[in-house]
Amino acid sequence: MSSISDKKLTNKQRAFIDAYCSVSKFNATDAARRAGYKHPNVQGAQNLLKLRDEIAERMEQLKEKSGASIMSQEEVAERLSRFADGSIRVQQLANNGKLVDAPVSPKDQLKALELLGKSYGMFVDKKEINGNLDIEIGMGDYDDED
Repeated sequence: MSSISDKKLTNKQRAFIDAYCSVSKFNATDAARRAGYKHPNVQGAQNLLKLRDEIAERMEQLKEKSGASIMSQEEVAERLSRFADGSIRVQQLANNGKLVDAPVSPKDQLKALELLGKSYGMFVDKKEINGNLDIEIGMGDYDDED
């Protein structure tokens, strides 16, 4: 497996990966802002898609370095999906003081859906459209009369 530094990445892309995997705590918009992108809301989501292999590789490197168990992106998505669809049960303290298994609250399910959507770049506040528009201004026959 090649190192991320061996790949043809820009300095901003490297900075994005570094921030995304550490200080931004997997927040693509914050990572893009920290890396110096002009439009972090859009470019963060774009980088998540474009750099997913490099991000996964960085996570694997961090996992090996720390010796700790770090969930993969797939594992996180799977866990959030299970929260969102209510298939995970949580322990709650009942009125009688005993712990009981209970379904995940609708509020927690909604939060899981929100996090899943963000991880897939589904919620973008602003859309950036790039392109060229050719405009021809013709000199027509106009009367100069007042």
